[in-house]
Amino acid sequence: MLIPSARFSIELISDYAVYQELMKVPWWIILFYASELSGTVGGILRSIAGFFALYSAFLFWRKKERALSLIRGKVSIPLLLEAGYYLSLIPSVVLGFVFPLTGESLWYFDTTPVFEVLFVAGVACLMMTMVIPPFLFKLRSKIIQGSSSQDIIKWSCLTGISYLFVVFWFYSSMQWVGMITTYGMRVLLDPINLAGFLASVFGLFLIAIFGLISTLPAIKKLPVKLSLRRIGATMMALGGYFVFGILLYVFAGGFAERPFAWYEMIVPHNPYLWCVAFLITGLPLLVSDKISRLE
Repeated sequence: MLIPSARFSIELISDYAVYQELMKVPWWIILFYASELSGTVGGILRSIAGFFALYSAFLFWRKKERALSLIRGKVSIPLLLEAGYYLSLIPSVVLGFVFPLTGESLWYFDTTPVFEVLFVAGVACLMMTMVIPPFLFKLRSKIIQGSSSQDIIKWSCLTGISYLFVVFWFYSSMQWVGMITTYGMRVLLDPINLAGFLASVFGLFLIAIFGLISTLPAIKKLPVKLSLRRIGATMMALGGYFVFGILLYVFAGGFAERPFAWYEMIVPHNPYLWCVAFLITGLPLLVSDKISRLE
């Protein structure tokens, strides 16, 4: 996602005169550019965060508990950068609420549906910027302060659950709310649209609820071990959602055939396609209990 975003940012800058002529209003030009370019900035922050996270995971895999003191500072970096990624959405949030108030009098990618902009860029992104960074900052502070492993696990679980409910379920649901308020309930009469709607609104919600139930012992600091099988099942279910979404996207003919919010965000502009890997990484956790019994 970073490379296409960077290319578009370069195009925006090089073709500034063209976009200036299209938009005309100075304050709208500033807001538009801030919204679009911040996406690339956020992508860069997340890419760097991913590098540090993978490096820390590699160190832990090689040295196990001996690596904890080494990776403490390195783990805090991706958490800080990830929070920066969500804070970089603030210009998009402002645009998401301002654009509907203009009565479509301003240029914004030709025929962009107002309600899709409102609910996706406005409401959904606002929720992400308000909820996710505080959890990331709290988890980072626990790690830096050298808090107990029980405390760190608690805030790790809370952060993960906030992602399930806000980043995945709420964000996807708002895409469908934007589509339905724009095109009416008839959009759900199409079997492919209905399948995507059910998977997003109800499927992701059930995954989030299951994830919450699975992590409650750690969140409440109960003297009960986390069920690795349930964590693995949650991961695989989330990965399965994205695989299902990709298949629906292909069967639907892509965004060209269905120029709706969900079809735009499930593949072309989806920064979470890496979650497909959960289908593989969640499997060892799912069968861990059976493996331990065999041993």
